[in-house]
Amino acid sequence: MTAVGEDRPGIVSHLAEVITRHGANMEDSRMTVLGGEFAAIALVTVPEAKEAELLKDLESLAKEKIHVTTKKTKAPDASRFKGYTNYQISLEGADHEGIVHKITSYLKNHGINIQSMETELVPAPETGTPLFCMNAIVSVPPSINFKTLNEELDAIGAEEAVDVDVAAYIEAGQEVGV
Repeated sequence: MTAVGEDRPGIVSHLAEVITRHGANMEDSRMTVLGGEFAAIALVTVPEAKEAELLKDLESLAKEKIHVTTKKTKAPDASRFKGYTNYQISLEGADHEGIVHKITSYLKNHGINIQSMETELVPAPETGTPLFCMNAIVSVPPSINFKTLNEELDAIGAEEAVDVDVAAYIEAGQEVGV
């Protein structure tokens, strides 16, 4: 499910109420405000017998200027990324066009999958100059080792005049080998 609408208090509560009313569950979600607009993407499970009613109620939110779209999904193929290693990529530097394109093109060209990514502009501590910040979690194929990934992203960072940091990403509850 995706939902978009002009930001105001209560949107999340209202979406959750509609979902819960139909015995559905919001399992995973990401929500934010960008440019005065609220945006959400969520994985919602619903009993098959209540699906049509839920979809109808979600569509009716358009009257309240909350635009919802839905798509049926299936469980991910766990074998698809077998042997991949997750890393966190953090980037910071003076904002300019093309940073995201340069980094994501490298990732695409090396078969690296983006699991999540956030970008934002923040004022630099002393000057207030806009700093571009990016944080991503990526799944890297076994053919690319940490040293190579780090060196190649560092080289892109140098070209783009930004600092790039690559670190192992450990999910909550995951054991760390010694």
